[in-house]
Amino acid sequence: MRNKFRAAAAVLLALIALAGCGKKSQVFSVYYKNADGDSLVMEEHKTSDLPGDRDKTVEYLIGELSKSPRTEGLINVLPDGTRLLGVSFLGRTATVNLSKEYYQNTDVDELLARYAIVSTLGEIDGVDNVSILIEGEPLVSATSGAEVGRISKTDVVYSPLDKVQDAVDTLRLYFPDTDGQYLVPEEREIEMQSSLSTERLILSELMKGPDSKNLTQAVPADIKVISAETKDGVCFVNMSGDVVEKISPGTTSTTLFLYSIVNSLTELETIDSVQLLIDGKTGVEFGNYVLDAPLEKNSTLIKE
Repeated sequence: MRNKFRAAAAVLLALIALAGCGKKSQVFSVYYKNADGDSLVMEEHKTSDLPGDRDKTVEYLIGELSKSPRTEGLINVLPDGTRLLGVSFLGRTATVNLSKEYYQNTDVDELLARYAIVSTLGEIDGVDNVSILIEGEPLVSATSGAEVGRISKTDVVYSPLDKVQDAVDTLRLYFPDTDGQYLVPEEREIEMQSSLSTERLILSELMKGPDSKNLTQAVPADIKVISAETKDGVCFVNMSGDVVEKISPGTTSTTLFLYSIVNSLTELETIDSVQLLIDGKTGVEFGNYVLDAPLEKNSTLIKE
């Protein structure tokens, strides 16, 4: 009898061990903001509590994005109160519906939150793309005001200023001539940086001024560019409000300032026009202009 009891106990222990082995731990890369709030940092999260259910996995990961990170100095990307209202899948695209609290994020914070969601959910097997809804409506970019649409994992960069590039490229920039009447192209070889998108790099170079002594500077070195984002051929450049005070209100100076930026950015194949925003707003009066529509390249101002 005692031998039978021991045998039964051994079988029971073996079954328990097998059951435990069947519940494998899963490791996910969850993305948070760095201490400066201008880039994303990955933190590994290990869990063995998830069933083989993609909906539950999304729920878990969105919950982790809402929590305080485990690593000191990192910042969560979702504003307090942001809730997951629903999730669905179509092929290899996950659609997540978040509550309106998400829109407490603006400008760079919203862009980072968007990238963090896509990077984190992209850890789920079978998910290559993410579509984000807010209260059932498509996510709208805080910078451009346009619908963001489906985002692929390959579209994501870990800094909002970043599209990884490691080559030397030639940029064609436009600076005013010494008479302050025309724009003259100046080509310079630039080492593309992983910390700056090409759009931001062009703006940065314009703020440095020309190399040629025969040209002058139209874009002041001390203006603040909040963000630069291209969507459907339009580059949305968001600058802080003090730029209005830094540019002389005369017709020529505002024209050369605007088209130094516009003509330089539209040299990129991906950009057809530029919409300038001031503190995230369109329609701002800027010298003799009202910034209510994208500006296209102005070839009449160019002197070769």
